[in-house]
Amino acid sequence: MKIITQTPRLLIREFTPDDEEISVLMDADERLTQYVKKRTPQESKQVFKDTLKEYKNNTGLGRWGIFNTVDNDFIGVCMLKPSEYDRSHIELGYRLHLKYWGQGIATELAEALVNYGLNKIGLHEVCAVTHPDNAASQKVLKKAGLVQDGTVFWYGEQVPFFRVRK
Repeated sequence: MKIITQTPRLLIREFTPDDEEISVLMDADERLTQYVKKRTPQESKQVFKDTLKEYKNNTGLGRWGIFNTVDNDFIGVCMLKPSEYDRSHIELGYRLHLKYWGQGIATELAEALVNYGLNKIGLHEVCAVTHPDNAASQKVLKKAGLVQDGTVFWYGEQVPFFRVRK
């Protein structure tokens, strides 16, 4: 298990095969997928298997688990990887379990991933998109230093595009 980055409250690490169930269950929770692409359980399992395979590339990018540093509770999923809609952009994304909403964790996470991307692995830019109605995530991205820069057609619709450059 490789640790990607850490904050006082958050441990961001590569998933292990034992984490498949918690990842798949998160994808099945409709409250957590309101603003993201829906997946069948089979699709979720395939994404998880592909995620584990991608770690072998050692790019420093990927899809990771977020865990509480105090009790190792599973907080959610995050990513910093080439966008499937424009491979030239490195996209930041995340989903947190409901019990972790409203505690500043999303902002802490986004700041940690931006810092990791720009300062630890040498990216020149990190971008993110949100559903147009997801005001909470737009606020998080702005707090983490990203600036809205128009819209892009990703995920089948026009969505607000955010970026931060080194």
